[in-house]
Amino acid sequence: MRTLFPGLLGNEKLKAELSPLLAAEGSPFHALIVEGPQGSGKYTFAVQFAAALSCARRGEADGPLPCCECASCRKILRGISPDVITVDSADRATLGVDTVRDLRSDVHIYPNDLDLKVYIIKGADTMTAQAQNAFLLTLEEPPAYAVFILLCRNSGALLETVRSRAPVLRMQPLPPDLTAEAVMRAVPGAAGIRSSDPARFEAAVMSSAGSAGRAIELLNSREGRQAEELRSEVAEFVSLCAVRGGGAEAMGALVRGCGNTRDGAVRFLSSAADAVRDLSVIKRAQDAPLLFYADRGRAAELSDRFPSGRLVALYDAVSDAVDAAGRGMNIRLTLMSLLSDARII
Repeated sequence: MRTLFPGLLGNEKLKAELSPLLAAEGSPFHALIVEGPQGSGKYTFAVQFAAALSCARRGEADGPLPCCECASCRKILRGISPDVITVDSADRATLGVDTVRDLRSDVHIYPNDLDLKVYIIKGADTMTAQAQNAFLLTLEEPPAYAVFILLCRNSGALLETVRSRAPVLRMQPLPPDLTAEAVMRAVPGAAGIRSSDPARFEAAVMSSAGSAGRAIELLNSREGRQAEELRSEVAEFVSLCAVRGGGAEAMGALVRGCGNTRDGAVRFLSSAADAVRDLSVIKRAQDAPLLFYADRGRAAELSDRFPSGRLVALYDAVSDAVDAAGRGMNIRLTLMSLLSDARII
């Protein structure tokens, strides 16, 4: 059995869908739309897909695809193949019609050393309507050798006429272990940070929503430090909620964590909802995927300290408080109601 896209972590569903399609020669698509948040691996996928299309070992029954060793793979993966072209907005807010016209002119030049010519269009959902309509002319009647990979955060921003001419593939969030692995691969010194400052590393991974790129950003930024502080405050609050008679201390932790702004309260309460959700699901399934706790054993131990009914009540109360804070209700009254509804005070 082949290992598809060895340079792309996770996304097993996407790989399974594409594996049989890559068994035949040529490209299974003349165009693809790849959707996912920033840092989700869209560009990595596009490069791996381009290399797989042109890999000298594509027809083999086993081994990785792309092989990463043949001349085509090496050029594409190093970013030096003249036949794999990245198109972007060059730091402009939108991708304009002039860029698309340049692409359309280039499309009619035959590939240099590959059988295919692959265009990776970054920020395709930032194309202006004029640019999309200009691009549509090429999508409708592309040269047989041309493949277009449109990368976007929101495929809904593309015109329906564009979306109808290409299947949409969606990048999947990575589980925490693979997010951590991606950070370790990409960031020099990440192993040292993980060893010397595990809370910082954990905060970056668990606050990234399964995006390796986002985790890398958080690891060495002020925002990452803020995420670490938030997680510490949430963990303290949830732990105090498990203590019988700990209502006053829990209230103090809740007020400190929410701070003086409505946005701060929503962030804290949303994170608390993830933490309580983890404790609830781990009671039912030890291998359940977790959103807040990186240490499964620690989460299970804390979950055991809660009666099931209290966890359910706490989750409902925190979720209601998130909604109340978002609707502009009095934060302090909302917090008092939260602890009362959750049977903490």
